[in-house]
Amino acid sequence: QHKVEKVIVWQRPFVKAGLKEGRDLDWASLLRNATPCGHVELDATDPLYILYTSGTTGKPKGIIRDNGGHAVALKYSMTYVYDVKPGEVYWAASDVGWVVGHSYIVYAPLIHGCATVLFEGKPVKTPDAGTFWRVIQDWNVSVLFTAPTAIRAIKKEDPAGSKHQRYDTS
Repeated sequence: QHKVEKVIVWQRPFVKAGLKEGRDLDWASLLRNATPCGHVELDATDPLYILYTSGTTGKPKGIIRDNGGHAVALKYSMTYVYDVKPGEVYWAASDVGWVVGHSYIVYAPLIHGCATVLFEGKPVKTPDAGTFWRVIQDWNVSVLFTAPTAIRAIKKEDPAGSKHQRYDTS
């Protein structure tokens, strides 16, 4: 039985989260008091992370990814599936808590030598259906990875594509 003992909270300047005494830790305080440490050597088969399933079919299950195999698969896919070049800006518009988002927001771009966009929001109403195109223009995104659902939501809000025309996404 797994029970969360500590939670690290990143406080946002516009909305402060209430911290639970004895459990929650403030990110900024931890960072200020952190002591740098050296690297740690690991075997390729050592666990990289555990990501829990949603629990829709029962209790959430922890899925363990290993270091080596996962890194090789991500590097391969960035090169041969998505044709991303090292140095480009890559944006996986997904949820970082899902395995695709976790893998292609955090690990794959960095392993491949790319900058990655961390975006919090949705394709519409943040503030409008031009949000994705604004992010692509402002951050010089070379490759966008997203779900068809996101594109359908944008098309529903902006069927003529007028929001897209305001931005240079070339």
